[in-house]
Amino acid sequence: MHALNGIFRVLILVLLVWPGRGAMAADGVVRLAALEFAPYIHDANGQAEGPVVDVVNEAFRRMGKPLRIGFFPVTRSLLMVEAGSVDGFFTVKKTPERERSLRFPREPLLSQDFVFFVRKDSHFRFNGDYASIANARIGVVNNMSYGGRFDAARRQGAFPHLENSHALTNIFRMLLAGHVDAMICSRLVGMQFIQELDPAGRIMISGPPSETTHSFIVFTRQYDTSALADGFDQAIRGMRQDGTLARLSERASLKTKP
Repeated sequence: MHALNGIFRVLILVLLVWPGRGAMAADGVVRLAALEFAPYIHDANGQAEGPVVDVVNEAFRRMGKPLRIGFFPVTRSLLMVEAGSVDGFFTVKKTPERERSLRFPREPLLSQDFVFFVRKDSHFRFNGDYASIANARIGVVNNMSYGGRFDAARRQGAFPHLENSHALTNIFRMLLAGHVDAMICSRLVGMQFIQELDPAGRIMISGPPSETTHSFIVFTRQYDTSALADGFDQAIRGMRQDGTLARLSERASLKTKP
């Protein structure tokens, strides 16, 4: 069975090749997979937009590297960058397992609070202790990290009723329909979904943040991407020094109302 699983994984990786693969492609274009994560990152009719996209574009402009960005689900994106069929992926949280298979720059792209969302008519409320919502049906996205604290509790079986989906939109709709009792999500991303999907105001944030986390761009280890990672770090440090990062972060916070 393990051998069959290994063969199946190899076949998947082969099928995920993006034409013109790799930073060493003849056209010199760096190919990145991205996660739909409004208001930070969103697909505007095939065009990647949002403040985090602006940071990535500006960083690679300073590096002198042309970009091509495509949108894919988290699981597929991770498989693609692991296989080397794309040069990188953003955004993703750092874990020991991912550090072994992916190349992380030192500089994060994004810092965000992860909070629990519940319906206002629900009896579930998060008080900072995971035991307060342990019996809730909690919606999560497949293969998404929600920070070291939540991920560790999940591995230890603290949440016996997790409901998985491939997309945040599905989970918010499940919450509105009563198919899950709670969901965990970035605060600003969740507020964006509430504005779009919950005009009646049935969903609210419950309790303090579960955790404040950093998210990163990552590069493949299938070939040498150390120059990309080093160049990206240098560009981000320059953007921090000249105020570019602060301006783009402010743009993200203004897109949603608390």
